[in-house]
Amino acid sequence: MLAADASPEQLLEALQAAPDPFELLDQLGEAGLLPSEEEILAGVLGSWTPLLRPGCGPLDAELVGAEFLGVLRRLAPGDADLAEIVTGMIGQAEAEGSPGAMAMVTVLAVMGPGDARSAASGAAARLAAAGLAVPPWAAGLRKPKIGRCFGYVDFFGEQETIALCFSYGRKRHAIGVLIDHVLGGGVKDCFISDQPDQIRAHYRRSAQQFGLECREYSPAAAASILARALAREPCPEQPDQVEDVGERLDLLRSRLEVLSAAGPGESGEPRAGQRSRARHLGKDPACPMVHKVKITLRGAKPPVWRRLEVPSDFALSRLHECVQQAFGWAGCHLWVFATPCGEFGDPDPELGHRGASARSLREVAPAVGDRIRYIYDFGDDWEHEIAVEDIGPPEQDVAYPRCTAGRRACPPEDCGGIWGYQELLEILADPRHPEHAERLDWLGLDAATEFDPAAFDLDEANRALKGLAKILVKG
Repeated sequence: MLAADASPEQLLEALQAAPDPFELLDQLGEAGLLPSEEEILAGVLGSWTPLLRPGCGPLDAELVGAEFLGVLRRLAPGDADLAEIVTGMIGQAEAEGSPGAMAMVTVLAVMGPGDARSAASGAAARLAAAGLAVPPWAAGLRKPKIGRCFGYVDFFGEQETIALCFSYGRKRHAIGVLIDHVLGGGVKDCFISDQPDQIRAHYRRSAQQFGLECREYSPAAAASILARALAREPCPEQPDQVEDVGERLDLLRSRLEVLSAAGPGESGEPRAGQRSRARHLGKDPACPMVHKVKITLRGAKPPVWRRLEVPSDFALSRLHECVQQAFGWAGCHLWVFATPCGEFGDPDPELGHRGASARSLREVAPAVGDRIRYIYDFGDDWEHEIAVEDIGPPEQDVAYPRCTAGRRACPPEDCGGIWGYQELLEILADPRHPEHAERLDWLGLDAATEFDPAAFDLDEANRALKGLAKILVKG
């Protein structure tokens, strides 16, 4: 094969004469056909130097670490101890003592295999004591905040898709995993996206297209699914799947540790300080109470939100009307609430939606800190996060629901979701854009100034809610 590839004669002669692979490597090194150990080390450390650039974050570090370990797994002999190989490389990096070496051992201290972690942690501490700067992303490494976990299984149970959402500060990302149960139940493909809301919308559309249920998972349930898949042999088929899985498996293992360590508060369960209030609400449902909630349109930048005070006994069907009126939606599309108790909207057995009149706000979000989702228009997928900020008795002679604050205008219906809305605003702001006149005509406007995305009128919001309002306690 090498001869057919027109390899150098010197290489072919060495290959013919060498009694074993180790002798072959020595001969190739002496002949200058292989890089020296110094050159190899410089190349390895060079792959970590991009993490020294300004703006790099914990996710960048994890991706470099996962790719590095994936390459080692492909190159190492089948019976090699990867932890031993990595530990040896850590020692070489520490001896080099460069900023690239510090980046390498900092990442491997949290992502390295087995005993290599403690070796890397020790090397990082010694390099820091010697005066090397610790990368700014080190403190947050492998400590992302857990977001939504969701996915679906095909009709025959052959393939399963799950997306795991996380955030480092304001930077959010999703890790999508394809599991093939026909090929043994291992990871078939894996990808990373910095647009988790778009992934969520895509999953929902794909599930609905094939008549499937897009499921929400707690961190514990997501960890169980991922653990089973990672315990099996990976099963990528296409070349791009082979590459992606090889470069992402160690990141998946790291994320499994994060999911498995999730506390009750991260999984949507009431925290200890909230349970007493949740039980109190449950004991006397006749006692009038008011939920103070902040409703935020997910993905909107700058934020679009409303702060409402809503009777706790309002059915979710009436809460739907509150959201519609407070934001200014037209109410002409399908909608659903995603809650820890299930999904509620217009009853639809095919989509798995139960009737929204069957549950109240106090039942699905009984405690301060609880969060539920309201999704409007399954094509544009306007996702609203409803966070319970406080629960208390109503004021005398005050009609609820009422809006107490808000920011920015509601997007136009049917504009394509968050991403379409952002594009629409860019087009409206540019009179020279080829679609500028067409978009104005679509909105029924004579000029772009007639639509102000920053506008919010509190009085108008409360006038819209007036038809739903009632006084809970009369003076």
